[in-house]
Amino acid sequence: MSEATTTTSLKAIFRFPFQSPKWQSHFIIGIALIWAGFLIPIVPGIFVYGYMLRVMRGALNEDDLVLPAWEDWGRLALDGLRGTVIHLVYILPAMIVYFGGMAFYFIGNFSLPLLMSAASEGGDAASWLPLLFLGSMAIMFLSMFISSVLVLLGIIPLPMATAHFVANDKLAAAFRVREWWSLLRVDKLGYFIGWVIVAGLMGVLYFTFMIAYYSIILCCFIPILLAPIGFYVSLVGAALFGQIYREGATSLASKDQQVTVG
Repeated sequence: MSEATTTTSLKAIFRFPFQSPKWQSHFIIGIALIWAGFLIPIVPGIFVYGYMLRVMRGALNEDDLVLPAWEDWGRLALDGLRGTVIHLVYILPAMIVYFGGMAFYFIGNFSLPLLMSAASEGGDAASWLPLLFLGSMAIMFLSMFISSVLVLLGIIPLPMATAHFVANDKLAAAFRVREWWSLLRVDKLGYFIGWVIVAGLMGVLYFTFMIAYYSIILCCFIPILLAPIGFYVSLVGAALFGQIYREGATSLASKDQQVTVG
C-alpha cells in the first residue's frame, strides 16, 4: 500500500459513505435491507452483498468513490449470489470439520443410553462407555479448534479472491489461486494493513454489540444499533480491498513491463 493510500486515500475511504450524493437515502436502503434480514433470511443479505461488490467494482475501476444508486436489482442479486457461493466455498472445509465433529459427538451421546442398557443386561459395553464419552468430547473440541483455524485460512484471502472475481466478472476467477495470489504477494503489506483496518472496525462493531447485549435497556435495540455500523464497515471494507487489488494489479503490470523491457 502506497504512502498516498495510507493518508489521503484512507481518509476518503472512511468518509465516502457520508459524502456521496444522496448518501442518506442510499445508506437508509442498505440499513433497511439488513433489518429485513432479521425477518426474511438470506434474500435481503444477497442484495446487500451485491451492493458491496458494486462498491468494490467502482474502487477497482478507479471511479469516483461514492455510494452507487440502488438500481439494476437483478445484477445486484446475481452478484450477491455469486459472492455468497465464493464465501461458502472458502469456508466449506471449516464447515465440514465442524459439523462432522458435532455429528460424531451427538451420535455418540445419543447411543449412550442404548449401550448402557446393553451393559446392564450383562454385555461387555460397560468397559468402553467412558472411552466413548471422552472420545466424542475430544473429537468435538478438536473439530471446533481445527474449524476455527480453517475459517481464518479461508477468510483471510477471501477479499482478494472476491476482488479477482469482480475484476473478471467470472465466478471461476475467484478460485484461480495463482492469479490472485500473485497480486496479493506484490502488495502483502497493503493487504495486511487493509485487514488490520477492517479488523479494527469489526472490533468496534463487536464492542458495540457487547455493550448493548449486557445493557438491560440497549439490548432490545441491538439490531437497530448494529445494522448501520455493520453496513458502514462493509462499505469501507469493499472500497478498501477494491483499491488494494487495483494497486496490486498496477504494481504487477509495472514489474512485468520492466522485466519485458529489461
